[in-house]
Amino acid sequence: MAQNLQQLKKRIKTSDSIAQIAKAMEMIAASKIRKAQDSVEKHNPYARKIKYMVQRILQDKDLNNGIERFSMERDGKKLIYIISPDKGLCGGLVVNLFKKVSAYVQSGDYVVAIGKKAANEAARYDYNVLASFGMGTSFPKYDGIYPIIDIAKKFYISGEVAKVSVIYTGFKNMLIQESIIEEIFPVKSDKSFKENEIDYIFEPDPQQVLKDLLPYYFEVEFYSALMNAYASEQAARMVAMKNAKDNASEISASLTNIYNKSRQEKITNEILCLMNLESGSH
Repeated sequence: MAQNLQQLKKRIKTSDSIAQIAKAMEMIAASKIRKAQDSVEKHNPYARKIKYMVQRILQDKDLNNGIERFSMERDGKKLIYIISPDKGLCGGLVVNLFKKVSAYVQSGDYVVAIGKKAANEAARYDYNVLASFGMGTSFPKYDGIYPIIDIAKKFYISGEVAKVSVIYTGFKNMLIQESIIEEIFPVKSDKSFKENEIDYIFEPDPQQVLKDLLPYYFEVEFYSALMNAYASEQAARMVAMKNAKDNASEISASLTNIYNKSRQEKITNEILCLMNLESGSH
């Protein structure tokens, strides 16, 4: 029996509409990624210089006694920033992120949620949430991070927490995004760091220079994580929307084929009925 042609036409139209919407969202995400990459490239020279200066002081063997307190590990609670999208439609990004979160966050740790998905999941897991902020749909601005990082400065400097970490999705390329736990404070010495032969004179002294540099160090580390999370969100959404578009197009093509066969079957049956009527009348 021929399928309901009217119903098939509606399903074909719905599939085509989904494919068009998914294509539009894919193109928007691709455009946002290009802007994000340009911003990252502009930010990198400044970030590299700050990190170099911090590592230069940490690696100086003559300064170990004076800077130990900035890089010394100690037991205690953690302050954890969780960065997620505000919206969905980005594949398994949020699920993978919270697998990492649930394995890292312990009872008593403090959490700052960035993004509605992080806030919702943190509430569901009953974490000790100090504050929540929106991620937004546009590229994060540098001056927008100050209210967020002020929380870390207050809790770490006061000694209420022994560690400050950020959990986010790192952007590797358009197809690969990986959930990352980055421990920002205490500052860890980079074993791969190579200093040049220039002999520096620090004024007033290395300890004070490092102390003054640490807020900027935290800013660039946190902002890099924020930019990575934003780029990863757009890349994951672009891939998810491309898959949705392809699937909707395949369904539309399959339904169109069924529609054409059903219509042909209906026409053939009508012809047979006419022939039977004509033969019966004779």
